[in-house]
Amino acid sequence: MTRVWPNLLLLICACGTGVDHSETSVKIEDEQVDPGDGDILGIVVTPDQVIVPVGSEIQLEALGLNTDRQTLDLTDVVSWTSSAPSIAAVSNDMSDEGVLRGMSAGTSVIVADLDGIQSAPSRITVTEADLVRLAVAQGSITVARGDTVQLSADATFSDGSTSDASSQVRWIIGDGTVAQFENAGILEGVSLGSTTARVEWDGVSSDPVPVQVVEEVMSTGGDLYFDWVSSYIEDGTFEVTVSIRNDSSTPISGIWVDLFVDKDFVPTYGDWPDWYHMVEYIGPNESTTVTFSASTSAERHDYAVLIDSMQAVLETDEDNNLVQGATDEGSGSGEDGPVEPGGTPNLLISYVGGFSEGDTTEYWVDVTNSGDGVAERFYIDVWHNRDESDEPSLFSDGDAYLLYDDGLLPGEVHFGTLTVPAVCSACGSWAMVDSYNMVSETSESDNTYFYSHGE
Repeated sequence: MTRVWPNLLLLICACGTGVDHSETSVKIEDEQVDPGDGDILGIVVTPDQVIVPVGSEIQLEALGLNTDRQTLDLTDVVSWTSSAPSIAAVSNDMSDEGVLRGMSAGTSVIVADLDGIQSAPSRITVTEADLVRLAVAQGSITVARGDTVQLSADATFSDGSTSDASSQVRWIIGDGTVAQFENAGILEGVSLGSTTARVEWDGVSSDPVPVQVVEEVMSTGGDLYFDWVSSYIEDGTFEVTVSIRNDSSTPISGIWVDLFVDKDFVPTYGDWPDWYHMVEYIGPNESTTVTFSASTSAERHDYAVLIDSMQAVLETDEDNNLVQGATDEGSGSGEDGPVEPGGTPNLLISYVGGFSEGDTTEYWVDVTNSGDGVAERFYIDVWHNRDESDEPSLFSDGDAYLLYDDGLLPGEVHFGTLTVPAVCSACGSWAMVDSYNMVSETSESDNTYFYSHGE
């Protein structure tokens, strides 16, 4: 069985969003489809969840998926519908098919239909909040000359919401003789060397991330495993999120992550899943998160998630690529054993230090998760040369900040380093964790820390 895919930001097969305990195959329009019959099993709309500012546009794509997970671009031939056109209007006009326009604040569900086969819904949020931050999701990129990798961008809005903005931003390369962007974050290595990549949108620019173009990306026999797994059912939504760690000195790209729901067997390589996602890129010793979401009328689901289900990566350990769990257990296993089920994280700043040298000041901010749940992603901010009486408030920007999105496990500490282009030999500074309130914590009163230089 082979898989062929275009250069996509996200590919999830959610062929029919209802999950039924009594069925073990994917349901499309109440008809059971044999995964071996070679027909298109369903339609996927990408991106499947996105935030769109009022007055802006985004191009949606509809992809037909067959049993071999080969894809066919159906954007121009499907019928597009919006559950709330006054909030999010989607076009069926010729040469404008699939273009979505944010009309007013709210939420809408977009569906693509072809001959009675409907896509899994794409959930659209239209917001009046301002775009405040952008980040390239990959901390560093290594690509072989002549090859391409798919990058992604994260947007943060003034109300604290975040979204994949890969198809909305402008992708910018520092040196076009070393690497070039084709479209929507597809980066091609042109010649050997180093450069940087960043994104811009609506006057906001991300920090640049380093790009290295090499002759060949050599596999070093690393390992893929789960940092953590989380799941829940709430208000008719079934969701499973996994964090996948690339424990090697080289990047990996093009691996499939499969989700099996309510199966009466232990899944293995080659088994047909209920949902699947293609991970485009994970940098060396970095993690990425994958979320599967669907509507359900059940109160509980068993599930299993399989990493690298087509065995595209040669690993030192192939026995840690499967995790099994249930929604009423909350979380599943990581590399060193089970993560405590459920729970709520609590982030606190356990240490701040720093020094000034030349024309910059470097800060070291240690963030501890003292709770009993995973803190999936959060910002760390530093305000330089600020009085102790002037404590910063939520949703304000520090003089330097960083986004941590690897998932901080209970009891773990993240050692952050932030650099401010200013000096200070004897002044005060404030640090804050989760400045955009992205993590629901047991306590919100221990997220700031005042640091006095020279003490």
